[in-house]
Amino acid sequence: MNLSNLSSRNQFSRQPSTARPQGWSGRSLALSCPLQPEAVVHSILIVDDHPDNLRTLAGILGREGYRMRKATNGEMALLTVQTEPPDLILMDIRMPGMDGYTACLELKANPKTAEIPIIFLSAAEDVDAKVKAFEVGGADYITKPFRAEEVLVRIRQQLMLRLQSQQLQAHNQRLQIEIQVRQQAEAETQLLLATIQAVSQATSFEEALQAVLCEVNGAIAWDYGEAWTPDETIMSLWLRQVCVKTKDERLQGFYHASQNLTFGVGQGVPGQVWETRQLLWLEDLQNIAPSFARQEMAIAAGLVTVLGVPIVVDGRLLAVLVFYSRSQIPQDPKVMELVQAIALQLGGFIQRKQMEAELLQANRELQRLVHLDGLTGIANRRCFDATLEQEWLRLRRNQLPLSLILCDVDYFKGFNDRYGHLAGDDCLKQVAAAIAGVCKRSADLAVRYGGEEFAVLLPYTDTAGAICVVEQIQAALKTLAIPHAQSAIADHVTISFGIATLIPDGLQEPTLLIEYADEALYQAKAQGRDRYCTAIASPPREY
Repeated sequence: MNLSNLSSRNQFSRQPSTARPQGWSGRSLALSCPLQPEAVVHSILIVDDHPDNLRTLAGILGREGYRMRKATNGEMALLTVQTEPPDLILMDIRMPGMDGYTACLELKANPKTAEIPIIFLSAAEDVDAKVKAFEVGGADYITKPFRAEEVLVRIRQQLMLRLQSQQLQAHNQRLQIEIQVRQQAEAETQLLLATIQAVSQATSFEEALQAVLCEVNGAIAWDYGEAWTPDETIMSLWLRQVCVKTKDERLQGFYHASQNLTFGVGQGVPGQVWETRQLLWLEDLQNIAPSFARQEMAIAAGLVTVLGVPIVVDGRLLAVLVFYSRSQIPQDPKVMELVQAIALQLGGFIQRKQMEAELLQANRELQRLVHLDGLTGIANRRCFDATLEQEWLRLRRNQLPLSLILCDVDYFKGFNDRYGHLAGDDCLKQVAAAIAGVCKRSADLAVRYGGEEFAVLLPYTDTAGAICVVEQIQAALKTLAIPHAQSAIADHVTISFGIATLIPDGLQEPTLLIEYADEALYQAKAQGRDRYCTAIASPPREY
């Protein structure tokens, strides 16, 4: 493979290149190492009733850069830990007053201090003493007289184990939250899809209303649902459909008492929703003032919380859905959002042609979201793989060039360490927007390739055109000037680029283009970052 910069002027170039780009050749290049985060100063509590031992340990640990505190007995150790928990405790066993075993038991019984590793120090070498040390929660055991090397190695090991444990716990917590969010999203999606299907299969407005009431009432686990629609004069609402437990006498009584009622604008819950055209959530009917129609009837039926949802199409009220629960439920924005989405689907059913168009658009949107990166909003890896395959086949037929730019944010780990992951996410969003803003043609594709890596796929573009795109991205980044104090090469965020151009043929696979661009990116990093390198498989040709 011949690796070099290419500057050709032809119909596929974005613009003539006026400066000779920096090139490279060969593979034996040194890699630059990312900046390391600042070292953490660990705090260690030494508990021993012998001043000589305290001085000796303090001298050993001080030379290694540890921050130390001292205690001469178990009671003092407990008070010291409560004031400021250390990262690790060196604990003597035999001390006046509270011994090390008892102090360890006290610390392990407290959730705030239970995870602090405790290394026992003792002159006792018998097995029983060591077994008891581990039984009360000790992490390690060092016999006196101790050697400095052994103490330091065991301390480093315990600190590393604790760090790994903390990282694992944090990771598990994030996974749990992610699982909960995904499960909730899946449940909401399933409900929405089930409701759409039920409404689509309905043969009448009444059947559609009944389907929505039952689906939503069952999903949110409320106790009673009803649908009110305007009469022919559009002056009042009357009860059209209900979803009620047939064996519940009080709910049946509430239903029968409501059958012959009508509500004008602003009257009762249905009338208030009609007037405002907004969702209405009343958490506790017993504490609503002033009272409204059916309030006492609802309370008598054991109903406490009520949610009213308008069904509106083109500014016209078609129905009001009202759901009741016998439990007091605080306002839940997700439930309101979900029910409102379902209300919109029901409104679309009234105008079937409009519904069909909306459903088609919704399916397209779902398909689009499948191919978008959730953080940056640009195309994701799945979209990239599919598009690369399509463009490869098309350009192989036409024997025209296809260029790929792989981009990597320089020293991004250091950025996250310095500014935090939220700032890191915001940085990636801005970088993605800058890259996408440079892709002017409809066929160009900006992609979040993974982590802090991005890609730009450029059909019908030679290397000179790809270089032009890179230079525009670099200019956009300079304009953004995102601060990056951890960068070894600039005071703002920069990107390294690898450019590859191929004219596909039947003997090559699309992955070859990725390999070439990745190798070029590797070389750009090795040469100092904040630059681009190019890779081509064959000499340029005229088109």
